[in-house]
Amino acid sequence: MISNLKPEEARAFVSLTSKLERESDFLLYEAGEREMSEDKARSMIQSIEKQKNSAIFVARSGDELIGHVMCIGGSARRNRHTVHIVTGVLADYRGKGWATRLFAEVDEWAVEHHIHRLELTVMVHNEPAKKLYEKAGFAIEGTKKDSLFVNGDWVDEYLMAKVF
Repeated sequence: MISNLKPEEARAFVSLTSKLERESDFLLYEAGEREMSEDKARSMIQSIEKQKNSAIFVARSGDELIGHVMCIGGSARRNRHTVHIVTGVLADYRGKGWATRLFAEVDEWAVEHHIHRLELTVMVHNEPAKKLYEKAGFAIEGTKKDSLFVNGDWVDEYLMAKVF
């Protein structure tokens, strides 16, 4: 099931993001690097709920949150039509269509909210994610050279976008 994240799910969201950061070297934050309390998460969710061009969608298997797509809209008049995407799905649920369903939900929401551009970054060697984003209609617009420092190595990222 895919739905909007609610403030009362803050604890579950903290647990999800912590698990994602432990499982993957493809995320911005390393395991244990980010301190997100339940209160901080609740505050963030409430703040995003108030913005017309921002949302957090979550995937659920039973009562467990298994993935998310965070959509953060631009704050200036000139970029309110643009939304930056951050996403993750737990390892046990990858390759089973959850991310595809999350991105379909984002597309519906974007059209309803007059969003013109979705954008994200992906490490160039994260081929499964790159393929997922291309399947969802994103295209590579450029390469951010030495954008991240991961496990002692410089890593390039692709900037990908989808324009409606």
